[in-house]
Amino acid sequence: MHQEENREAVAKMTMQFLAEAIGQCPAGLESSTERDIVFAVLGFQYGAIQSAAYVAGLDADAIASVTRDVLGRINGMQGEMVTKILQVMPSLAKKEYPPIGIGGRAIIGFFNAAADEEKIAAACSLREILRQIDEA
Repeated sequence: MHQEENREAVAKMTMQFLAEAIGQCPAGLESSTERDIVFAVLGFQYGAIQSAAYVAGLDADAIASVTRDVLGRINGMQGEMVTKILQVMPSLAKKEYPPIGIGGRAIIGFFNAAADEEKIAAACSLREILRQIDEA
Protein backbone atom coordinates (compact mmCIF):
# COMPACT_ATOMS: atom_id res chain seq x y z
CA MET A 1 0.00 0.00 0.00
CA HIS A 2 2.92 2.33 0.72
CA GLN A 3 4.00 2.25 -2.95
CA GLU A 4 0.45 3.09 -4.09
CA GLU A 5 0.20 6.04 -1.69
CA ASN A 6 3.60 7.30 -2.82
CA ARG A 7 2.61 6.83 -6.46
CA GLU A 8 -0.49 8.97 -5.96
CA ALA A 9 1.51 11.63 -4.09
CA VAL A 10 4.11 11.74 -6.87
CA ALA A 11 1.40 11.99 -9.54
CA LYS A 12 -0.27 14.86 -7.71
CA MET A 13 3.02 16.66 -7.02
CA THR A 14 4.30 16.35 -10.59
CA MET A 15 0.97 17.44 -12.09
CA GLN A 16 1.05 20.54 -9.87
CA PHE A 17 4.62 21.37 -10.83
CA LEU A 18 4.21 20.68 -14.54
CA ALA A 19 1.02 22.73 -14.73
CA GLU A 20 2.90 25.62 -13.13
CA ALA A 21 5.89 25.18 -15.48
CA ILE A 22 3.68 25.07 -18.58
CA GLY A 23 1.77 28.07 -17.30
CA GLN A 24 5.03 30.04 -17.30
CA CYS A 25 5.55 29.32 -21.02
CA PRO A 26 4.29 31.05 -24.15
CA ALA A 27 0.66 30.49 -25.13
CA GLY A 28 0.12 27.71 -27.65
CA LEU A 29 2.91 25.53 -26.31
CA GLU A 30 0.60 22.52 -26.05
CA SER A 31 -0.25 22.73 -29.77
CA SER A 32 3.33 23.05 -31.04
CA THR A 33 4.37 20.57 -33.68
CA GLU A 34 8.02 21.65 -33.83
CA ARG A 35 9.94 18.49 -33.03
CA ASP A 36 12.65 20.19 -30.94
CA ILE A 37 10.04 21.90 -28.77
CA VAL A 38 7.94 18.76 -28.36
CA PHE A 39 10.96 16.70 -27.29
CA ALA A 40 12.22 19.44 -24.97
CA VAL A 41 8.85 19.72 -23.23
CA LEU A 42 8.38 15.96 -22.96
CA GLY A 43 11.97 15.51 -21.80
CA PHE A 44 11.52 18.18 -19.13
CA GLN A 45 8.30 16.52 -17.97
CA TYR A 46 9.88 13.06 -18.00
CA GLY A 47 12.86 14.28 -15.95
CA ALA A 48 10.61 15.93 -13.39
CA ILE A 49 8.45 12.83 -12.97
CA GLN A 50 11.45 10.48 -12.75
CA SER A 51 13.15 12.69 -10.17
CA ALA A 52 10.06 12.99 -7.97
CA ALA A 53 9.41 9.25 -8.19
CA TYR A 54 13.00 8.43 -7.29
CA VAL A 55 12.96 10.77 -4.28
CA ALA A 56 9.68 9.17 -3.15
CA GLY A 57 11.33 5.74 -3.24
CA LEU A 58 9.07 4.21 -5.87
CA ASP A 59 10.07 0.90 -7.41
CA ALA A 60 10.59 0.54 -11.18
CA ASP A 61 7.01 -0.61 -11.88
CA ALA A 62 5.52 2.27 -9.89
CA ILE A 63 7.84 4.76 -11.61
CA ALA A 64 6.77 3.48 -15.03
CA SER A 65 3.11 3.63 -14.04
CA VAL A 66 3.21 7.17 -12.64
CA THR A 67 5.27 8.40 -15.60
CA ARG A 68 2.76 6.95 -18.08
CA ASP A 69 -0.17 8.37 -16.11
CA VAL A 70 1.21 11.89 -15.66
CA LEU A 71 2.57 12.27 -19.21
CA GLY A 72 -0.77 11.14 -20.59
CA ARG A 73 -2.84 13.44 -18.39
CA ILE A 74 -0.71 16.59 -18.64
CA ASN A 75 -0.45 16.30 -22.43
CA GLY A 76 -3.86 14.81 -23.23
CA MET A 77 -2.21 11.81 -24.90
CA GLN A 78 -3.64 8.32 -25.23
CA GLY A 79 -1.87 5.05 -24.40
CA GLU A 80 -0.08 4.30 -27.67
CA MET A 81 1.39 7.80 -27.99
CA VAL A 82 2.59 7.75 -24.37
CA THR A 83 4.15 4.32 -24.97
CA LYS A 84 6.06 5.66 -28.00
CA ILE A 85 7.38 8.60 -25.98
CA LEU A 86 8.40 6.33 -23.10
CA GLN A 87 10.34 4.09 -25.47
CA VAL A 88 12.54 7.05 -26.51
CA MET A 89 13.08 8.82 -23.18
CA PRO A 90 15.40 6.30 -21.44
CA SER A 91 17.89 6.47 -24.33
CA LEU A 92 17.73 10.28 -24.27
CA ALA A 93 18.32 10.18 -20.51
CA LYS A 94 21.40 7.98 -21.01
CA LYS A 95 22.69 10.52 -23.53
CA GLU A 96 22.11 13.21 -20.88
CA TYR A 97 19.56 15.12 -22.98
CA PRO A 98 19.58 18.48 -21.16
CA PRO A 99 15.81 19.03 -20.72
CA ILE A 100 15.53 15.75 -18.78
CA GLY A 101 18.18 16.78 -16.25
CA ILE A 102 16.80 20.31 -16.03
CA GLY A 103 13.29 18.99 -15.35
CA GLY A 104 14.63 16.67 -12.67
CA ARG A 105 16.43 19.47 -10.89
CA ALA A 106 13.61 21.98 -11.37
CA ILE A 107 10.95 19.91 -9.60
CA ILE A 108 13.22 19.39 -6.60
CA GLY A 109 14.02 23.11 -6.53
CA PHE A 110 10.32 23.93 -6.82
CA PHE A 111 9.28 21.83 -3.85
CA ASN A 112 12.30 22.75 -1.71
CA ALA A 113 11.88 26.49 -2.37
CA ALA A 114 11.45 28.65 0.70
CA ALA A 115 9.98 31.60 -1.20
CA ASP A 116 7.51 32.03 -4.03
CA GLU A 117 10.19 33.70 -6.16
CA GLU A 118 12.30 30.53 -5.96
CA LYS A 119 9.29 28.40 -6.95
CA ILE A 120 8.63 30.64 -9.95
CA ALA A 121 12.30 30.52 -10.97
CA ALA A 122 12.21 26.70 -10.92
CA ALA A 123 8.95 26.63 -12.88
CA CYS A 124 10.40 29.06 -15.45
CA SER A 125 13.25 26.70 -16.33
CA LEU A 126 11.10 25.13 -19.06
CA ARG A 127 10.52 28.58 -20.58
CA GLU A 128 14.30 29.11 -20.59
CA ILE A 129 14.83 25.84 -22.50
CA LEU A 130 12.26 26.94 -25.09
CA ARG A 131 13.90 30.36 -25.41
CA GLN A 132 17.22 28.70 -26.17
CA ILE A 133 15.60 26.51 -28.83
CA ASP A 134 14.02 29.57 -30.44
CA GLU A 135 17.39 31.31 -30.57
CA ALA A 136 19.19 28.31 -32.09
